[in-house]
Parts: sequence; structure tokens; C-alpha cells
Amino acid sequence: MKPGLLPVVFSLLCSFMALPQSSNRVPSSVPDSRVMVDIRQVDFRNFTYIVNSKSYKLRDGYYAEVGADKSQWELGMVDGPYYGDLTGDGKDEVAFILSYGRAQSPTISEARVYTLVNGRPVPLATFAVADLVDCRLDHYLKIEEGTITVEHIVANNTRCDRDEVIQYRWNGNRFWPIGEAKKMPCRCM
Repeated sequence: MKPGLLPVVFSLLCSFMALPQSSNRVPSSVPDSRVMVDIRQVDFRNFTYIVNSKSYKLRDGYYAEVGADKSQWELGMVDGPYYGDLTGDGKDEVAFILSYGRAQSPTISEARVYTLVNGRPVPLATFAVADLVDCRLDHYLKIEEGTITVEHIVANNTRCDRDEVIQYRWNGNRFWPIGEAKKMPCRCM
């Protein structure tokens, strides 16, 4: 055998041996590829979310990127996750607040609710919390006795005009508001 041929044959042999192993593995970049039995098994602080038709992977609840104009765009989990049975099936759902937009600018915030379907996390609902408002709250939502209560910031330009607290209950197909929104003064931090 020629002297330079042995390393090439060894390299080819190793790559063929690795093929069956790697084809059976699930890529680590797919956080929800495992079949779950409880929503609490999903690490939503290190999860990939779709925002404006683009996917973003949170790391410890945060993601940031620098745009072409050198501005920073960020996405973060700013409240939650909170767990509770919201659909009446005896299993917990999860709710949390995602906030996104240009850093140090008014942001968009939304409450998201996920459930498990066939062992995989699936978005169940999204509630608007703030739309380009320069306001942050210490607590946006609450899960209690099969209901979710969401605090919505109503804007006047980019400033908070008032807060509206709305309680929702699952009706079998979607979340439906219970009663009227409770109007409150702004409580921005």
C-alpha cells in the first residue's frame, strides 16, 4: 500500500462508520423535537420562537442582533413562564410575555400561551399587551382557576394612556373574555 493512502482510507472508513449514528440523532438546534408528556419539560427560556415570520432562538430568555443600520433588535421573555390548566383537560398550559423591538425604544409585547399536542409544544393563543409603547410592567399576566388575566397597555402615541385588565377563559376553541375590561391608570415602571 502506498504511504499516503493509509490516512485517506482510515478517514473514509471513519466517516462511513459515523453515518448511521448521526442519521439517527435529532439535531440539537430543534428544541421541541422530543416528545414531551408535561409542558414543564419544555425550556421556554431557551426555545425558538416565530416573530414576524422569522425564527429566533432565545438563550436564557434573551436574543439580540445588530441590524444593517447598526441598531440592536432584541427579543426577551419579560414575564413568566406561568403554568396552569387553562383548557380544562387536566394538564397544564404555559403562559409568558415576549417583548421585542429595537433596543432602548418602545417595544411590542405579547402574551403567548402554549399547550402540548401529541407531545409537542404548540402555540394556543397570543394576546396583545403593548404595541410600540414606552412602558414596562413588573407583572403582565396571571393564571388562576382555569382563567388567564392579561394586562394590556393602551397607548397615546408612544406613551401609556391607561391599562386594561382582561380576564379570559377557554371555550373549547379559543379564549373568550369574561366580562368587560377593567380600566386602570398606567403603572409603567
